[in-house]
Amino acid sequence: MSHPWLIWLLFQRAEIPTISGYLPRRHRSCIDLMIMKKTMSFEIEKQRTLGILDTEFNHLNKRMQHKAMHHALDQEEIAPEQYSRPGRTCINHALNRRLTADDRQSKRLCWALAMSDLKGCYDRIFHIAACSALLRLGVSRTALFTMFETIQRMIHRLHTAFGYSEETDGRDIFDKWLNEPQGALQGNCAEPTIFSTLSSVIFKILRKKGHSDRFCSTISKNLFLLVGFAFVDDCDLIQSGQDPRVVAESMLAVIREWGDGSHRRCLGNQEKLLVFN
Repeated sequence: MSHPWLIWLLFQRAEIPTISGYLPRRHRSCIDLMIMKKTMSFEIEKQRTLGILDTEFNHLNKRMQHKAMHHALDQEEIAPEQYSRPGRTCINHALNRRLTADDRQSKRLCWALAMSDLKGCYDRIFHIAACSALLRLGVSRTALFTMFETIQRMIHRLHTAFGYSEETDGRDIFDKWLNEPQGALQGNCAEPTIFSTLSSVIFKILRKKGHSDRFCSTISKNLFLLVGFAFVDDCDLIQSGQDPRVVAESMLAVIREWGDGSHRRCLGNQEKLLVFN
């Protein structure tokens, strides 16, 4: 039987970094494990690098993302297009996309669908953009500082078939860089929530610019706007209308705005992150 004082002591000890901004040395250790995205595909550029983080550090990140997601839902800051949220699944994403196609076909409207999959989005998230999006939700500054400062100062080792590499890649090497290492690391429990909040901002911008499709409820006759369907970074942009040329032009504009918004506001260009002083 657990004692309430032991639970309180464990909770207080685990929460010290997020309350004070202290960065424990054990949190700044990461093992990079490369796995295949496709079966029996051993090409380096087609591998996915996962960061095996300290369990205590990842637990703190999970608690932070839990609070951030519920704050965002309470404030209605998660876009209706984003299905990476509690109560929704990727199956709902696929089903609603199919229902939208059937609805447009029944109404004999010209309809366009563009599928977008952002490459390496978790590893290219701007820390400033992520902090700005999370701070507006009410996430504490010390919690964000603890997570992102730990990532910037992290020491990486490579996991190989012969064990962990002796050589490391990390803070000492990045001291002469123009920019600090960015990204949220594959394997970080807070990644989906971070990208959901960032993409919600982009969807809101697209709706304000008029890049949205109109839907009218059959019974209530309520009109609502939708840019597409997204599950984390996998996004399906939609446009419809009477004239196929107008639909094609509007779809090209939406694709351009979505790409510009993602890379200028959320994701860093890999070439710009590899600049030395």
